[in-house]
Amino acid sequence: MSNDTPSLPDFLEERLQEESPEGRSSLGAVWELLGGADAPATEEADPDAAWDVLTEAHPELDATPANGTASGTAPRAKQTEAAPRSRRRQRPARRSRRTHSWRVAMGLAVATLVLAGGLWLWRQPVTITAPPGQQRTAALPDGSTAHLNSGTTLTYQRGFQSWPFVDAARRAVELGGEAFFEVEDGDRPFLIETASAEVAVTGTQFNVRARPGNARPENADQDGARSAVPRSANLRSANPAAATEVTLVAGRVEVAARTRPERRVVLSEPGARSQVAGPDATPTPLERAAPKYALAWRNGGFAAQARPLTSVLQDLERRFDATLRLHESVEETRAPVSLYYPEAPDLETILHDLCTARNLNYRPTSRGFELFAAPAGR
Repeated sequence: MSNDTPSLPDFLEERLQEESPEGRSSLGAVWELLGGADAPATEEADPDAAWDVLTEAHPELDATPANGTASGTAPRAKQTEAAPRSRRRQRPARRSRRTHSWRVAMGLAVATLVLAGGLWLWRQPVTITAPPGQQRTAALPDGSTAHLNSGTTLTYQRGFQSWPFVDAARRAVELGGEAFFEVEDGDRPFLIETASAEVAVTGTQFNVRARPGNARPENADQDGARSAVPRSANLRSANPAAATEVTLVAGRVEVAARTRPERRVVLSEPGARSQVAGPDATPTPLERAAPKYALAWRNGGFAAQARPLTSVLQDLERRFDATLRLHESVEETRAPVSLYYPEAPDLETILHDLCTARNLNYRPTSRGFELFAAPAGR
């Protein structure tokens, strides 16, 4: 230590005795460098500023030695405290502009995929189905109502819109089966499409039956019996030429073949009825019919007016979710049948009356019933 340097105060001498030889040497060097610091520190002194000046002149004092403690500073009494950190600020690494652009591109691609997927899901039509043995009521987007009979499917575009927030030119539904419609008035026409017909309306109540108009091909069974109804969830694909029958209750509707919309029949009186046998057939001329036959199912009843036996059995299968078969002994399967039950009957009651009228018998099977010809001389 230089002779010009003031001697150490007593409190520093005592403090140095607690330090290691290396620590005492370092503190002595600091005291020598601070030669003129013989005056006691005042409250206005700035230790941080003094340390910055000192480290600028002697950078080695701010270096971090291998043992992890700062040079020129004495370790604290508490060994649990961490070593002092350097005052030098670390400059954050700059992000690569290329990496940033790649992330932006990936984000845009993901957003595009999500948007496209959402639009695809939105464009999928809404389908409402009344399975065999059940009936359902569908509330449509415009406030109209469709009551679905057993074994019926109704399909329409979500919200009656062509795109989100963009209304379609018309309110269109697709029907496979039988339904009673209560259509709300509106600026856009309401259109019902079946396998064979188009029914246009603006506001009214009417029944649409889009069932097979003729008997389907009968398939031989293993025991010689024939199924009355080859089951199919999609009636259109099973029989694209299914007949469509429209019965008006109130209002006004127009009925036309699907591929010939110019040939139309207008129904404007309650009880008016018309039928379209196929997609290119001309609608039958206007005829009057008792609405009770068309609407019996709405009250839980059952009705058939001059329909083939096989068609009646198809309706019974759908209504009661049962399997009905015709034995090969039954002839004239397309002979017309008329039945009317205003209230809910059970299946065996209907089969009993049907067999009595047609000179047939029926017997239970593992899945339902089988109809066969009564013995001669009955």
